[in-house]
Amino acid sequence: MHRRMIGISLSAMLDGIEATVVRVEADVSPGIPQFSIVGLPDSTVNESKLRVRAALRNSGVELPNQRITVNLSPASVRKRGAALDLAIAVAILRASRQVPPELGTGIGFLAELALDGTLLPAEAIVSLSLGMKNAGIKRIIMSSPAEVLVPIPDIYFYSFASLSDVVAVLRNPTQRLTPATIPDFRDGASTLGVDMVDVKGHKDVKRSLLVAAVGRHHALLVGPPGCGKTMLAERFVTILPRLQFSETLEVYAIHQAVGGASIPSATPPVRMPHHSLTVTGMIGGTSLMIPGEVTLAHRGVLIVDELLEFSRKTLESLREPLSNRCVRLHRAGKMTNFPADFQLIGTLNPCPCGQRGYGDCECKEGDVIRYWSKLSGALSDRIQMTIPVERIDTAKRARAGSNEPSSALRTRVEKARTIRSSIVENSEAGLVPKARINGDAKSLLGRASEAWSWSSRAVHSVLDVACSVCALSGNDVITIQDVEEAIALRGQVSASNAPRT
Repeated sequence: MHRRMIGISLSAMLDGIEATVVRVEADVSPGIPQFSIVGLPDSTVNESKLRVRAALRNSGVELPNQRITVNLSPASVRKRGAALDLAIAVAILRASRQVPPELGTGIGFLAELALDGTLLPAEAIVSLSLGMKNAGIKRIIMSSPAEVLVPIPDIYFYSFASLSDVVAVLRNPTQRLTPATIPDFRDGASTLGVDMVDVKGHKDVKRSLLVAAVGRHHALLVGPPGCGKTMLAERFVTILPRLQFSETLEVYAIHQAVGGASIPSATPPVRMPHHSLTVTGMIGGTSLMIPGEVTLAHRGVLIVDELLEFSRKTLESLREPLSNRCVRLHRAGKMTNFPADFQLIGTLNPCPCGQRGYGDCECKEGDVIRYWSKLSGALSDRIQMTIPVERIDTAKRARAGSNEPSSALRTRVEKARTIRSSIVENSEAGLVPKARINGDAKSLLGRASEAWSWSSRAVHSVLDVACSVCALSGNDVITIQDVEEAIALRGQVSASNAPRT
């Protein structure tokens, strides 16, 4: 009786921005020649039958002239992407005993196959590799060259040019594999081409932005057209500390998964979407679970320029990520979590014409109310700082004097963050201030809370900003002056208290 054997290999595929490890099983049995792939393959995976057949033949290995069934497990998850090609070919070779089935246990295969047997780079290989690492797979066979990779702790990559090279290694149990040389980490965007030194004047605004950078506070820049709001917002990221390596790797994996990054960068990411953005574009979605702008801004800054020009639904979709620093999406009975730990910097005019409180405003009161109605109280309550930006004439700009470059401001932020860590501590419930606030400051905070009927979130927000103000001043005890500045920065704007002429 013919003894049947199952060939097994391991690979991975993208599921949103994270990877799912796929167990590839191949069965080769007598019968009418047929090649079937089961396990919810999409069209790209189904087409791998033609790529694998041609690649095997052109690599000097014949596809068995038998009934071939390939199962992709877990069967309940739709498989997509061409990164499974090499694993499918290896599983078939193991099932047909053309390579030893026991060799290579614990090795992952990530590569697309060309018709001539050449190995092509898999898309989003960093995300796929991280997914394999989480599943305990620490050796990965991939295509060469390896320029699209970054060093990943405890992962060994082995690069090959063709399927025939892989087959030769699998057939030789004594051959020692040499890990590929991964290029040293390179910062692909160490310079953004902009600097705070470009902004003349606005000393008070820059001070407020420093406070926002120290505590990663969400902020709104409010002022008339042409006052420099967008210019300041675009340069805000230049005063933020550079990302740690683990954060850089996380951000790179996210952007590579959506085809948006070629070289990793320690500079925090910046996203500045157009005001026509939809809810799906903002938080992600679709059947493929594509991440939105809030996830692409993870570990960085989301600039919402002309905030009140966005639709109310799109703005309201920000409420969950602002509070939870993640997005939970439900599609087709499945829940997906996307990271969204970003800092929001919004810019807006005080009224439709932009001159209310700064010039000759011709807007009717009803128009102003409708304009501000897009910013709900719930969303406004989550924005910790409101920074007024005044128009500066040419003469004042000329007298503004020299400005600090972003590098100097970034150094101040880094020092302040170190001090801030001694003032506050993080817990599951959020920011918990230590007992480092004097009695006068605590009394003022209580009186302000009662006078303005603040929610507990608002009180927490003011105290949080006061911690950053205190740290920026180089102190480790919150004083009444720190609370006063935090209360002033809390001054939220709405239709009821928009600037008036």
